[in-house]
Amino acid sequence: MIENFKSFCSAIVKFNEEEWAAMEKCLGVKTLKKNQHFLRSGEVCTKMGFITHGSTRLYFLIDGIEVTKDFCFENTFTGSVASFQARKPARFNVVAMEDTQLVTLEFALLEGLFARYHCWSNLIRIVLVHFAIRKENREISFLLNTAEERYMDLIDTNPGILQRVSLKYIASYLGITPETVSRIRNKMAGN
Repeated sequence: MIENFKSFCSAIVKFNEEEWAAMEKCLGVKTLKKNQHFLRSGEVCTKMGFITHGSTRLYFLIDGIEVTKDFCFENTFTGSVASFQARKPARFNVVAMEDTQLVTLEFALLEGLFARYHCWSNLIRIVLVHFAIRKENREISFLLNTAEERYMDLIDTNPGILQRVSLKYIASYLGITPETVSRIRNKMAGN
């Protein structure tokens, strides 16, 4: 698992053996079973997880109904960036959608690492910019795109998502009903 994270990092920033050894001291590993939570609403996110295998779903619990915020798959981070950075309770839950393996990064250990090694603060800056772009694109999609366009964009950007995520979670993520997703899929299939 650690090697997967090292490969991810080396594709983004350059680092030497000393820099990697310092990063490696900040890493842990965690395995989640399907439906096991990585983070619960109200907890402070003390660790971010880098998914090496599996997937997570980020969701709000509103009046007893789960509303999907996002999905995270291999080679992406999962957790609450706002809670992690601000040291405040998370507003949403993070749960494994399938058995999931993570490399974890602890907040308390990372601060010193960033101060000492420019490559790691640069990595996090790049990752955070990616988060911000993804969030902005999602907001734009909700404001400007139809339900069908949001569905098509999801399929285009995540081709295997239909095999890994249930229809009800996809519908919730898109802000539509499962019936609407079925109608869109039938229309696309020519039925």
